[in-house]
Amino acid sequence: MSYKINDKTLINEMCSDIRKTVQAQYKVLEDTLKERGQQLPDDFAHPLDDEIVGKDGILAKLLSDRDTAISYSKAGKLDDLWRLLLNKSIVCLRYYDTREPFQSNPNKAIVAYGIDKLNEYHQRYTEFEGLMYGSSAYYRDHVFHAIRVWMLGIFCLLKKMNEDQPFIEKLTLDGGAEPPSKIGFFEYISMWTIIALCHDLGYPLEKAEQILDKTRKMMREFVPSPNIWNNFGYSGTQDNINEYVLKFISTKMKKTTASEKLDGADESENEFWGRIQPKYYLKYAKSLEGFQHGIISTIIIYKMLLYFLESDFNLNDDYIYKNEDARQFYIRREILRAIAAHTCPDAYNIHITTFPSLLFLCDEFQEWGRKTWNELYTGLKEDSISLEIEKFCCEEVNIQETINLDSVEEAEIVVQNISRVFERQYSLYKTTFRDGQYTAKRDFTLAKTMIFSLKDDGAEKREIIIRFGLPKSEASYFEVDLSNIGDEKETYKESISKKILKKMYSKDLQFKM
Repeated sequence: MSYKINDKTLINEMCSDIRKTVQAQYKVLEDTLKERGQQLPDDFAHPLDDEIVGKDGILAKLLSDRDTAISYSKAGKLDDLWRLLLNKSIVCLRYYDTREPFQSNPNKAIVAYGIDKLNEYHQRYTEFEGLMYGSSAYYRDHVFHAIRVWMLGIFCLLKKMNEDQPFIEKLTLDGGAEPPSKIGFFEYISMWTIIALCHDLGYPLEKAEQILDKTRKMMREFVPSPNIWNNFGYSGTQDNINEYVLKFISTKMKKTTASEKLDGADESENEFWGRIQPKYYLKYAKSLEGFQHGIISTIIIYKMLLYFLESDFNLNDDYIYKNEDARQFYIRREILRAIAAHTCPDAYNIHITTFPSLLFLCDEFQEWGRKTWNELYTGLKEDSISLEIEKFCCEEVNIQETINLDSVEEAEIVVQNISRVFERQYSLYKTTFRDGQYTAKRDFTLAKTMIFSLKDDGAEKREIIIRFGLPKSEASYFEVDLSNIGDEKETYKESISKKILKKMYSKDLQFKM
């Protein structure tokens, strides 16, 4: 069974089947609290409550019966939704933190401190986005994109595709870490919401340097040596904060032995050391040095949201973390690391059941409805790309994308598109899921089919089909199927080969004639 993905289908799923799943989990939570003699506070919230996914909720009102995509006239409503979802996520995560007073005292108000400051930054981001279309020929909108990535991730987490259990029940921590105790359903949903909505917040800062570079080049026509500020380096206190965040996301918990426990500690309670993993630290430090927007986004939310500033993290090697301290550390680390990793190609993924992998895939798959200046597929309109998920489970991800190029006359433009797919998608997938020291532990296959629908030749249907994949045990491949291109097979083969010949991974190129 395949699943057609667009704004309408995702919203329909979230307001129907997924809502039922959430309601069942909410009932479990209420029953559990009732057994303990507790109840949920009146201000408890989560990102998939009825205010969001109810029949008269915010998502249902974003589309009319005729629409399949959210209109850009709804930009203001999406801004409000963005803020509301983040607020609900932090409220939910704070409630589940047993070190907080909210479970024992439901009269205490749960506040998401720092949301107003982050929302102000987001508003400046929105205002700046029009300028960013000039920063790169391939710049894509990111305000709508964040909401769509969130919806796609929720669908992948909660829709029972090809398995009896939803994907959320298979989630693991990055790097093979084990949480000291269980991370709950609503915690995972809230973690994903923050990840998806904040993963591109650093984009304006990454692109600002490119804008200045283009400005300098233009200014040279009038001033031989234009004096335009171009130093985006860090120093002083800012550099110390950055280093602290890098160490935070590079740390793993190590369970103490009986002899290492603190004097007087409860023997039944686990205790942990925090240990920085140098290879993670160096990779993320290099990403920051390269001004990649993933790690910048991580630093932005760490500094602006009190939820992260109050994280229990100590740089001293002899600092002892209690069980809940360690569990809460991992919740925060997973959010921050997933955001940082999605633009850090040096960090590779072994398992697909982690938030870094989920964000990478949803971020890459979300191409439908994106406004562009001169995007990945030259000659496209924003409704020219459609997505179907054939399979999404912990052992295999298989998707199909259809790209309508029937308005393109020149074969060279088609060849350029295929070359870009090889360079900007296949090569990125290969790098992110590359072979390494722990390849033997890889337990999933990733495959993608791309159908380029070309202008018909009379009654003859013309299309080029690209199939590429990263099997868990066999060699990776990039196949170009030219069997439905008429008499131009050899011409296309020669042109595509010439474009890809000198690129990394060119040996993976195959043709089907």
